Amino acid sequence: MEEKSKNNNIFDVIAWGFFIILLGVGWITFTYYQMDTGIYITLGAGLILTTLNLARWSTGISISKFSLFIGILALALSGSGILGFTMPFIPTLIVLVGLFIVAQAMHKTTSKKPI
Repeated sequence: MEEKSKNNNIFDVIAWGFFIILLGVGWITFTYYQMDTGIYITLGAGLILTTLNLARWSTGISISKFSLFIGILALALSGSGILGFTMPFIPTLIVLVGLFIVAQAMHKTTSKKPI
């Protein structure tokens, strides 16, 4: 148990480090090239959060549903922006909440746990 906690702390520190680097690179890019980096920072944050939870899951540590949700929301919003259209935040949030509810129910059904 102590090993999982130690690994989880290491994963968190690495994720925060990458996030700080991402913010710095985004800021530098905005300053010197005068380009909007918000979409790319959001994409990077989404990738960091989903990768963090993938690392937790692959080592047997329970994932954080909240950070996974925020990561997927960031990926959805930034992905649509990169493709050239914007998704409204609140409706996208509602759709993703619904998808998480369905996914959780399906997971509990397939794992034979009571809902």
